[in-house]
Amino acid sequence: MTTNTRGFSLIEILVVVAIIALVGTFASVAVNSARSKQRDATRLSNVRLLQSALEDYFNESNSYPLGDQMPLGDISQSACLSLGGFHADCSADSAVFLRMVPATYADGLKGKVTCGQPARNAFCYTQVKTGEAYAIQFELENALPSVGLQKGMNCAIPNGMQAGLCPVVE
Repeated sequence: MTTNTRGFSLIEILVVVAIIALVGTFASVAVNSARSKQRDATRLSNVRLLQSALEDYFNESNSYPLGDQMPLGDISQSACLSLGGFHADCSADSAVFLRMVPATYADGLKGKVTCGQPARNAFCYTQVKTGEAYAIQFELENALPSVGLQKGMNCAIPNGMQAGLCPVVE
């Protein structure tokens, strides 16, 4: 007597479910990694934009704007950059270098670079050498060895970017 069973066995169904779960896990990891790298790319782009605006400011005023551990992009003190420095509102200023100062994306950061009151993740700007230079401390989620930056703290200065803490120069 032959029995003709139709359908799948329990083992076959479990194997298919396991394969689908494994593919889903790999896809989730890949998407999260891509998001992390995109956030870092945006952070670097924003820091380069800030550096460019600060150089324009320096060319006009022969010094960099005042600031000591100032959280850039803070709407109460550094939302824009004009000839008078960082301000909350530059609508009345005639020469504006950066109408909207970008803030950092806090998602994914470990809180290694904080400044302001209350302390928060930010691009932390400091004028150094009495206006002859500046330092912007910022944090990245991933290392970028091709440009010499590391996971965690990094520093932007007038002549580029470097890994680690900003040098303390008075």
